[in-house]
Amino acid sequence: MRVLIIEDDEAIAEAIASLLEDCGYSAVRAADGRTGLEALRSETKPSLILLDMAMPGMNGSRFREEQMKDPGLAGIPVVVFTADSRAEERAREMGAAGWLRKPVDPARLLSAVEKHCGSRSES
Repeated sequence: MRVLIIEDDEAIAEAIASLLEDCGYSAVRAADGRTGLEALRSETKPSLILLDMAMPGMNGSRFREEQMKDPGLAGIPVVVFTADSRAEERAREMGAAGWLRKPVDPARLLSAVEKHCGSRSES
């Protein structure tokens, strides 16, 4: 059960990856949307993408547009996480599977991951 974390803040990405790995998931990190697309195209496909919205270079919205253009990647669910007060609305507009507000509550994060990847006890 692999999760791709696309987040430009290294400390946040590391904290999320550590939490997921401690719970039995495999976590891959990308610092922006472009790097995230490269990872999707070159590595084992993840079960879920955790996507920050505000990033330099290719932001979350642009990443999602590019993801949806590729039939091999379009079906991978995305959970948006952002400090934007319109997080839920933005997630719906993008066709995301869910949303989380920053700062991300670890219990809500794990619940979202389990919803899309299954719990670690199911592996």
